[in-house]
Amino acid sequence: MYDTIVIGNDLSSLVTAAIISHHGRKTVLLSEGDARHIYSDYGYTFNIDPTPLTGFAPGQTCSRLLANLGIPVTECSGLQLLNPGLQVILSDHRLDCFNDMEEFLNDMEREFSGQKSEIRKLYASVLRISNLMEQRITEKPFVSPTNFDEFISVLKSSPLILKEKLSFIKRFKAISKNPSLARVFEAKSAILSNWSSSEKSPVSFSSAYALSLLLKGLYHNVAGNEVLSGLLKSAFESSGGDLITNCSIMRININREIDVDVSIPDKLSQIRGRYLIASTKWEKLRLLLLNDRKFKRMERRLKLVKSAYYPFSLHMGILERCIPEKTAIYVAIVIDENRPVMDDNLVFVEISSRDCKDRAPAGKRALSATIFLKESPLVLTNDELKEVSQVVFCALEKFLPFLRENLDFLNIGVSIDLSRKSQELVNHKYRVQSDSFFGISSLSNKTPYRNVFMTGGMLLAGLGFQGEVISGINAANLVISKERDRDG
Repeated sequence: MYDTIVIGNDLSSLVTAAIISHHGRKTVLLSEGDARHIYSDYGYTFNIDPTPLTGFAPGQTCSRLLANLGIPVTECSGLQLLNPGLQVILSDHRLDCFNDMEEFLNDMEREFSGQKSEIRKLYASVLRISNLMEQRITEKPFVSPTNFDEFISVLKSSPLILKEKLSFIKRFKAISKNPSLARVFEAKSAILSNWSSSEKSPVSFSSAYALSLLLKGLYHNVAGNEVLSGLLKSAFESSGGDLITNCSIMRININREIDVDVSIPDKLSQIRGRYLIASTKWEKLRLLLLNDRKFKRMERRLKLVKSAYYPFSLHMGILERCIPEKTAIYVAIVIDENRPVMDDNLVFVEISSRDCKDRAPAGKRALSATIFLKESPLVLTNDELKEVSQVVFCALEKFLPFLRENLDFLNIGVSIDLSRKSQELVNHKYRVQSDSFFGISSLSNKTPYRNVFMTGGMLLAGLGFQGEVISGINAANLVISKERDRDG
C-alpha cells in the first residue's frame, strides 16, 4: 500500500515523486521505459531532449527545488552557466546572446544598427513582463487562479497585464518589419518556450518570458542532462521511494483507493495507493485513464492544448577542427530569413564542450541537431525521416562547411528509432486553441477525482523547461497538502 502512485517517464514525474517521497510519504514511480535521458554510441554521449537548462541561478526554480530536497547545487557536477547562452546564425548575421544586458544589446545593435531604438524598447518591455511573471510564479506557482480571492487579485492586476501585453505586441510588430530581426526573436522564443505561436496569436507573455531567460542564464551540463535526473532518482530512492522501470500498466481502477495492475517482467502485480499522479506525456493516458466518463470534461480541456511540433534529432560525432572558433554550446540556425522559423526553417544545435572528455573522444565533439516537425516521428515513415535528416544535414553544412570531411560518426537509422522511442521524454511545442490570460497555457493539475492529479510540461507550456519542473512541484504539493489535512 502506497501513499502515492506516480506514472510517467518524464522529468516532471520524477520531480513529483522525489518531493512526495522526501516528505515521508511512501511513493512508487512507474515508468514504462528505462527513463534514460542520454544515448551513447561509438564513444559519444548525446542528450535525448535538447532543451536548454534554465532556472539554476540562486533563488531560481531548479535551485530552490534542489535545496528543498537537500541536494547542494554543487552536486550537479558539470553544470555550467553559458556566456553566450545561445548563438543565432542567419545567412548574413551571427548574434551572441550574452547574459549581460548591455553586452547583449550592443551585439544586437552591431548586427542591426538601424533598429537600435526598437530593440531597446522591445527589451524594456520584455524585462517588465518577465518581472511580472517571476513574481506571479514565485507567489502563485499554479499561475492561474485557484480560488475566488486569487481570481479577484488577477482581476485587479489585469489592466497592468493587458497594458504590458499590448506594449510587447506593438514593439514586436515594429522590429518584425525587418525579416532577419524577426527570425532572430522567433528562433529564441521557439527554443526556450514550449508554447508555439499561431497566426492568430503570434506573440504573448510566453514569447517575452522566453526572451528574458537568455539574460537570466542558460545552463549546460558537460556530462549530459542525465546528471539532473540521476540526482533526483537518488534523492527519491534514498528517501524510501520505489522506482519500477520497464513495466507495462494494464489497468487502473479509481475508488477511495487506487488500484493499478502492472506487468513487471515475469509477473503481474497489483499496486494500491491513496493518490495517483499521471503525466500528460504518458502514452496510455487517454486509453487507461481519460476514458472514464468523469474525465470527459478534463479531456476536452486537455484537447485545447495540442502538440504542434515534435522534435527530431540527428546525432553525430565530428572532429573538433571543423568547428569555428568561439562557437557556442547552443546554436540556432535559421535556414531562410524570409520564412517563419517553425516552417521547417530552424535547426537547433547542441555541441558538447571542448573540455568534456566523457561525451566525446579526444579531439572530437558530440553534436545533436534538432528540427521541429509538424507530424510526430511515430507516424512518419523511415523514408520521410531520412529526407528530414538530409534537410538537417544540409543546414549544418552551411554552418560547418567542412562537415562531411570531418564526420566521424552518424547513424541515421538509430536517430530515427530514438526519435520514436523518446516522445515521452522530449518536450513538444504546444499550441493553445484558446489563449489563456497570461498566454502561457496554464492548465490545472487537478482532475474530477479528489485523489487523482496530473503533471507534465504541457500544463505550463509557456514556461519551457522550468514549466515542466514547476508542474511536477505543483502536483506534489497538492498531494502533500491533502495528506497534511488527513493527518489533522
